[in-house]
Amino acid sequence: MVSSNVNWENPYADRDGGWLKGNLHTHTSPASGCGQISVGECVERYVERGYDFLAISDHCVHTRHSDKRITLIDGVEWNDAEGHHTGVYSLNAGDVESAISVSEHDVLLNNLAATEALVVLNHPNWQLTPHYRREELLAKEHYDGIEIYNGVIERLAGYAIATDKWDYLLARGRRVLGFATDDSHCDTDIGSAAIYVRCRSRSRKAIMSAIKAGNFYASSGAVIDDIRFEDGIIEIETPDAQQIEARSDGGMRIACVKDRVMRFDMRETSRRYVRFTVYGEGSAMAWTQPFFEP
Repeated sequence: MVSSNVNWENPYADRDGGWLKGNLHTHTSPASGCGQISVGECVERYVERGYDFLAISDHCVHTRHSDKRITLIDGVEWNDAEGHHTGVYSLNAGDVESAISVSEHDVLLNNLAATEALVVLNHPNWQLTPHYRREELLAKEHYDGIEIYNGVIERLAGYAIATDKWDYLLARGRRVLGFATDDSHCDTDIGSAAIYVRCRSRSRKAIMSAIKAGNFYASSGAVIDDIRFEDGIIEIETPDAQQIEARSDGGMRIACVKDRVMRFDMRETSRRYVRFTVYGEGSAMAWTQPFFEP
């Protein structure tokens, strides 16, 4: 059903390396009609804001760029007239080029299933009809994850957070990853979201391998210091969280602490999966990947 090489009992089992900050959904001008800044300006802004890696994902255009200060990953946002917007990211530029030439969404997903590309269904709660209804997400196959937070939807019709649809899928046994992106179109969009990937180096291969393994968390501003699972206990540690929640069974809150650290005993639950949400200052949030029962 998915191509990710995830240890779903513990996506964070590999504790080597540190957290790298990145964004996978980025538009530039003139390649994307919606983009308002050049690729050079765009990359400069991400460097200034402390991002370690970036994918330029212009609409059905493969934009190439090089900058030694930040790791750049090949990407594209594929879209069609029916409203299917899909991020395709790969170490192989040919995967991106091939995706652009496909006209049907299910054909795209089927073709990519035979590659090492990372496939993400974008902004499920953007009110672009018909934009990824939850039943459609359940029916589709061969994708790695969905955007559970998309920053640009904060200023468009819809809802930036899509954890409702994520929980719908997880509760039905679908093992999909949750991504946060700022989907930047202009300078003011940059920095509203990120994924933090734990890996050994800033190489493209190391970053993509860690993402495909699920060793990352999604964020709209909140930061997590550590996520570990040892001897049946999951521990989430943050620098300044105001609240941390454990959620399961379609989004039900099953535990909550108003603290910077949460310890959750997986041995005391019979839930299909458990995931964690961190609430930081203001509206800032962060989301772990789900832990599934063996």
